[in-house]
Amino acid sequence: MVSLRKPLPPYALHTPGGQRVYLPDLKGKILVLLCDLDLARALATRQEELSALEAQAFFLSQEARESPLPLLLDREGNLIQAIPHQGTLIADPFLEVYHLGPVKDVEELLDWVRFVGGQCPECVLPEAEWL
Repeated sequence: MVSLRKPLPPYALHTPGGQRVYLPDLKGKILVLLCDLDLARALATRQEELSALEAQAFFLSQEARESPLPLLLDREGNLIQAIPHQGTLIADPFLEVYHLGPVKDVEELLDWVRFVGGQCPECVLPEAEWL
């Protein structure tokens, strides 16, 4: 199950060509996963900015289709179901989920990426168990 401030489960997705993409292998950059085609189109025009923020973005779909971003297939829909309509999943370079919800536009999405990029796991106090 996908939850905020928890590691992303180790899902295995596929490229349209059939190559297996194991999510833990994507560690090292901020990960952006989205299912909204309009948001994917808007983000595709900002690839340089995304790269400068050391982030990588993927469009999720249950079937092969045209995509403005690299396409990952989630045939069972497990990960797609976790992402709300007009939403996105943003995880830090260690695949801890920081945002799992709607965003109003690409600017808000990039603000989340900047926020996640500014986090330092060694500098932040762990959340209290009672919160």
